[in-house]
Amino acid sequence: MTETRFTWRWLLVIALVGIGMGLTLGLLAGWLVFPNIGGSNVSGLSVTAQSDYIVLVANTYAYDQDLTRAKQRLNLLHDQDITTRLERLAKSLAARKDASAANVADLAVALGSEDSSLQVMAANVGGDTTDDPANVEPTKIARSDADAQGIEPTPTEQAAVEPTVKPTKQRKNKATATPAEPQATAAPEEPTAPPATKAPKSTAEPTATPAPVAAPVTTEFTPPYPAGWWNAIKFIPAQVSPGQQYFHLKYARYCDWAPNDNYETCPGFPAGGMGHSIYIMVVDENGNCITTDVNDILNDGSKHPLTPDMLKKIEFPWNPYGYACDKDYEKEMYGEGNDISVPGLPSDTITQLQLCATNPPAGLNPPPCGRAHVRYFLIFQRTTR
Repeated sequence: MTETRFTWRWLLVIALVGIGMGLTLGLLAGWLVFPNIGGSNVSGLSVTAQSDYIVLVANTYAYDQDLTRAKQRLNLLHDQDITTRLERLAKSLAARKDASAANVADLAVALGSEDSSLQVMAANVGGDTTDDPANVEPTKIARSDADAQGIEPTPTEQAAVEPTVKPTKQRKNKATATPAEPQATAAPEEPTAPPATKAPKSTAEPTATPAPVAAPVTTEFTPPYPAGWWNAIKFIPAQVSPGQQYFHLKYARYCDWAPNDNYETCPGFPAGGMGHSIYIMVVDENGNCITTDVNDILNDGSKHPLTPDMLKKIEFPWNPYGYACDKDYEKEMYGEGNDISVPGLPSDTITQLQLCATNPPAGLNPPPCGRAHVRYFLIFQRTTR
C-alpha cells in the first residue's frame, strides 16, 4: 500500500515538472526564437493601405491636435519625404471630393508644407466640438467637404438660424398669451380673433430682417458685360452661401486694338496693341498675392492648369486698386478658347476667352474672325460672401 502511494506521488511530480518545462520552453521560443511572428510593419503594407493609414493619422490629428504623436505614427512608414506624400494624397482626395482631404491637408501644413492650395483646404477644418464625442470627426469632415463642393455648411447655418427661430417662437407665445386674458373678461360677441392674428404678423416681420442675405458682390467689367464682350464669353458666379469663402472675379477687362476700334480701352496696359494674352492675378482679402494654381480648360475639354512656377513679375502695374501683389500669370492665346477659375475654394468662372468672335458687337473687329490682338485682364480675390 505504501509503495503504491509513493508511485502516484512521483507521477504527479513528474507531470507538473513536464508542464512547467513545456511552458518555459514555449515562452522562450516566442520571445527569443520567433519574435516577429504576428508583429505589425506599417511600411510593409500596400500603397493603398498606407494611404488609408495616413488618412487615419490625419483624422486623429484633426481631433486631438497632437502633432508629436502624429509624427511618431507617420515615422512608421519610413518615408523620407512624408510631407510631399501628404501633399499629393490631399490633392488626390480633393479631386475625388473625398471629405478627408481637408484633414490630410491640415496635417501636411502642420508638417511644414507651403503649398497655398493646401493651406486653403486646411483652413476649412473645423475646430469646435460637440457634446457627443462620436460626432466630432464627422462634423469636421462634413464641413470641409461642403466647402470644397460649394455646398451650404448645414451645421454652421443651423447654428446661425436657431437664435432667430427660438426668439420668434417666444414672441409668438407672448403675443397669443396677451390677448388671451382680455378674451376671458370681454363680452363673447366682441371680435377677439383679429387682434390675435395680427400680433403674430407684427412679430414675424422683424424676424425677416435679422436673417440678412449677404450684400451682392459685383464684378467690375470694362467694357460693360455682356454688351461689350463677345457673345461666346460667359461669366458663371460661384454658388456659395452667406459667410462662405470663395474666389470672386473682382475685375475683368477686355482690350482690343485698332486705330478706329471703339473697344480700344487699355492705353498704357502691358503688351500694347500687339498683345494676345490673358493676365491673371489672385489676391487675398487685403490685396496680397496668393500663390496657387489657376484652372485653364480649353474648349476641347483639355486641362492646362497654370502652376506657381509660371508666375511672372509684373513689369507694368495694371490693377486699378493699387494692390500690393506684384505677380501674375500671362497666358498667351492661340484661338483655342480658355475657361479660367481658381481651385481650392468655390470660384467664379469666366469662359471662352479667345481671339476671334463669331458675332462681335457693333464697333468691334469685323467678321469672320477679326484680328488676333486682344487681351484680357482678370483679378480673382478671396472673398467671404
